[in-house]
Amino acid sequence: MKETIQTLFITSLIIMTFSSCEKPNQTDLTINFTHTVDAEELTTNSMIYSNSAGENYDVRTLKYLISDITLHAENGNEIILSDIHFIDISEESTFSFTVEDFPNNNYTSISYKMGLDTIKNTNNLHINESYHSAMVWPETNGGGYHYMKLEGAYNNDSTFYNTHTGGTMGGDYSFNNVDNISLTIDDDLGDVSININMEINNWYNSPNQIDFSSYGMGIMMNMMMQMDIKMNGITDVFSVDIICTK
Repeated sequence: MKETIQTLFITSLIIMTFSSCEKPNQTDLTINFTHTVDAEELTTNSMIYSNSAGENYDVRTLKYLISDITLHAENGNEIILSDIHFIDISEESTFSFTVEDFPNNNYTSISYKMGLDTIKNTNNLHINESYHSAMVWPETNGGGYHYMKLEGAYNNDSTFYNTHTGGTMGGDYSFNNVDNISLTIDDDLGDVSININMEINNWYNSPNQIDFSSYGMGIMMNMMMQMDIKMNGITDVFSVDIICTK
């Protein structure tokens, strides 16, 4: 009888130990930033691309700011995933971030802003951030920060384009994207990745055909060109897809 009691005690202790160490079910949500040209993964430093104006080009630099990344639930709840995220294609660590133990809910859309609105886009507001020096916008052109630096060569290796977007002359050329999704997070879902893709060629295609030769080395003072690129960006530059993994 004594052995039976000891055996039961030891068995109960083992069960309690395993139960206390068992990881509770949770969902980790990862946001990935991907980049394509004509639906193919971006290859840098290679003049293999062509815009709608027929100009061959390569991509050597791509740095940009995405702000107010927010998930919206069916019941009206909103969760801000990131206030500002900086992506630099030369730094793989900037391609994603993860929010652990994401709340259960039925999420119906994701919103995110390309660039910074006028509240966030003021001189030296982000001086302590890693992107500050890389993305500062000249005060003579309105100050604040670049939204994007997309740079490379076109037609030959010595003719360059600089697609620099930002608050030209204090204007706000940022824009908001809202993508409908169907994502029900519960304890059985597993981890989730949401990919936010930039289709680079679409910055130059529609509704405004933009050729590099039309603005030469830069557009920082060109408000009309900033607006044309903004409208192209709103149309179809960004898209979203969801991947769930157990």
